[in-house]
Amino acid sequence: MVLAWNRSSRLTDMADRNVQLISVWQSFIEGDKDAYSFLYRQYHPRLYNYGRKFTSDLVLIEDNIQDLFVKFWIGKENLRKIESFHSYLFVSFRHALVKSIQQQEAERRIIINEENISFNLEVSIDQVIIDREQLSEQHLLLTNALKNLSERQKEAIFFLFYENLSYKEVSEILNISTKATYKLVARALSELRSNYLSRSMVSLLLFSL
Repeated sequence: MVLAWNRSSRLTDMADRNVQLISVWQSFIEGDKDAYSFLYRQYHPRLYNYGRKFTSDLVLIEDNIQDLFVKFWIGKENLRKIESFHSYLFVSFRHALVKSIQQQEAERRIIINEENISFNLEVSIDQVIIDREQLSEQHLLLTNALKNLSERQKEAIFFLFYENLSYKEVSEILNISTKATYKLVARALSELRSNYLSRSMVSLLLFSL
């Protein structure tokens, strides 16, 4: 199967991306192993990166990714009614990984609620080309500002600016309404800008996540 899909495309390319993925998804459900391999290759690094925001246990992350795709293949006939592959995949992985983290902590006699699991959102400046001295200062401000956001705000920012998902898809992953997602992100961006960061600088640095 040959499919051209630019992972770095932004929200303006989302419609085309969804059309392509719907085609691949349908082929996968029909038992196309090439489609299954394509989805695995495309989403494995994305899930891996997402998992690292929750835990540093790389083996745990990898195990959950492998288990997820095995379950997908075995139960592919039951996935015909899925409308958004993106949100369904991330929701499934998030649920499995959080459960694994909770079980891991329970073995150490530590009870941890899903809401209390840290989401470590970091900013990379390697791909941003502006004045280095200004960038370093702004990067430090944004890094500190991100620490003031709630775990849910950081997760929403991650999906919108890094994974390029729509507000609707993010709302499905976070299990809140689309309207609540807009408010969540608006408050997060307001918090970031309140830390002496200009609107343009926030956007530039967030798109480098």
